[in-house]
Amino acid sequence: MVQSPGTRSEPPAFGARPAPYPAHWRPEAVAAAARSAERPTTPAISVCIAVRNRPDLLVKSVRSVLAGDFPDFEVVIVDDGSTVPVQERLAGAGLLADDRIRLVRQPPSGISAARNTALTVARGRYVTVLDSDDELAPDGLSRIHAALAGTGARWVYTDYEELTSAGSQVIRLPSYDSPRRMLWSVLTRPRLPFKHSGMSMERELLTSIGGYDEGTPIKVDVELVLRALASGVHMAHLAHPVVRFHRHDTNISRHRLAGLSVWYRLINTYGSSRIPGLALAVVTARAASEIGKAMVTALGR
Repeated sequence: MVQSPGTRSEPPAFGARPAPYPAHWRPEAVAAAARSAERPTTPAISVCIAVRNRPDLLVKSVRSVLAGDFPDFEVVIVDDGSTVPVQERLAGAGLLADDRIRLVRQPPSGISAARNTALTVARGRYVTVLDSDDELAPDGLSRIHAALAGTGARWVYTDYEELTSAGSQVIRLPSYDSPRRMLWSVLTRPRLPFKHSGMSMERELLTSIGGYDEGTPIKVDVELVLRALASGVHMAHLAHPVVRFHRHDTNISRHRLAGLSVWYRLINTYGSSRIPGLALAVVTARAASEIGKAMVTALGR
């Protein structure tokens, strides 16, 4: 029997029922302590999920992270004022028993505030963003970590798999040789050249540029990326579908017309050019693009 230093215990009498192990001596507790000791105190990656009122989708999302082949991570979930706290659904699914999962609940404050809360709570060197209705590929985190640690990149965006009622397709994104080229691509391309879910960056870098802008009500991912690019951050492209993106009618990105005023501000803020009238042309092209995509949605794509 294991004993504490400086203590001594007499063996039980023959036929007597042995006393139960103290809690810290029980085999399951020893095994849990050993597993904890094997994991670094600070994980390599913090997977950050902001959620409101999507408990069943959230469970699928979290399970996809746990099922991956990369061991050195934590999952930070911020419940941004869900009507029914997601804690109940996570506990019912047995997920809160995993000490890699950390849950924070706050009053409804908006997606930017929720993501900033996750950024504050996260302990990993890198932060990987995951939308609450998306899933990570089994090799997602290992691919991301290899790209970050192996290449010296500080910010990585990835290809993704888009799933609809009609089937699925892998979306291949372009690569850019400079932040300025990618910035103009973000402003002008009808389809964004990045996916925020699955995007990974050094936590200190994300903090240094101010995190998410809580004054931007929509297109917060676009604002963040443009601000980073304007600051000279080079974003490396990982040509592998890391995230499975489920397109459905409640996707925030579907609220296109509501985002036109935000696009106008972003283009005027980050699209400065010496070419007269270029900003106006970009605004006009973006408006036409967003209206066109909204019409496609309305027609039941």
